[in-house]
Amino acid sequence: MFKTALIALLAAPAAWASDWVVDTDASTMTFETEAFGGPVSGEITDFEADIRLDPDAPGDGRIEARAGVASVDAGSSEFNDPLQSRAGFNPEAHPDARFVSTAISEVMDCEAEPPARCFSADGELTIRGETRPATLDFRLAIDGARATADGQLVVHRDDFGIGGSAWGDAAVDVTVNIHIEATEAP
Repeated sequence: MFKTALIALLAAPAAWASDWVVDTDASTMTFETEAFGGPVSGEITDFEADIRLDPDAPGDGRIEARAGVASVDAGSSEFNDPLQSRAGFNPEAHPDARFVSTAISEVMDCEAEPPARCFSADGELTIRGETRPATLDFRLAIDGARATADGQLVVHRDDFGIGGSAWGDAAVDVTVNIHIEATEAP
């Protein structure tokens, strides 16, 4: 029995093995929202993702992404200081935001130009220790062993306890824009 279990364990694929290796130099994660009556945008520079996705079998896919919240930069201390405070992301207590897909499906009615295709990844988003359902919609184009994906995920900051009473003029919704370039894993 032990020998059978050991053989099964060794033959099983790695739990978080990636079919795609993210090219972090070519990939970006940005965000946009509104505060004090005007647009606010910025970038998140510390992020990574494990991606297993065959566009012809998206239901077998999985996306697990991590973003270091201390790397969120809105371009000025006026916005960065509240974001990095205890009322904001509180990076000392909760250093990462995480998205883990639970289902990926192709979206047939989309605006992608061929050969790109559209997908939707339903999953769970965890920020500040709170986990909520979230959806990452993305367009994917594959050229040989190189993939490019552009997507959006809307974060309702109130769902995660982000923002204090002084954040009254800040919009509740934040759109996270993701541009990922990846190569097929060997």
